Amino acid sequence: MNRSPISVEQLHNSKTNFIVHFFNAAHIATVVTASSAQASLWINHFLSAYENEHNNNNNPTRFMVGFNVKWRSDNGHEDNPVAVLQLCVDRRCLIFQIRGCDAIPNALSNFLSDTRFTFTGVNIQKSVRRLMLDYEVSVGNMRELQTWLEEEKERVRLRREGLRLAKAILIWRVRNQRRIQLENWEEERLSSEQIIWKENS
Repeated sequence: MNRSPISVEQLHNSKTNFIVHFFNAAHIATVVTASSAQASLWINHFLSAYENEHNNNNNPTRFMVGFNVKWRSDNGHEDNPVAVLQLCVDRRCLIFQIRGCDAIPNALSNFLSDTRFTFTGVNIQKSVRRLMLDYEVSVGNMRELQTWLEEEKERVRLRREGLRLAKAILIWRVRNQRRIQLENWEEERLSSEQIIWKENS
């Protein structure tokens, strides 16, 4: 029996806290929320840890943050506002249901404009433009993920396990890409597949 390469575990019947498992090789602590307060808490927790770690470093390196957005696609049309914003740091991820939030939190706006961090993702310029157009939220530093990987590939050698994991995720994405992209990203409760999709998009 083939096991799915990626699975979602809901923590203690929580509506917002999940662990996304990748073949038991990686476990991503994920918060899914439309609450501005909870999104702010996630951001402030990361900033506190970041500042503690870099407090004694006179030349801290710019920190990379995974960035992606999603909106509801009606028959291929892309006129709907951004529904979901994803931020990933190390093994922590925030999936913020920005379309359903009560207000854009200041913590989010300040974090995205903070030049100590570089936000990276696939087609990130398009994502950033959409976020600015829909919510007037700007991103201070961005870097196209595909370009960055091209620049780094000569210096980075993936271990055999990493290659196996990457291949499994790629196969899963190809099999599910079109169907999941067309799902309603404005739903209050995202499906497990939508959560997984945001984790590796």
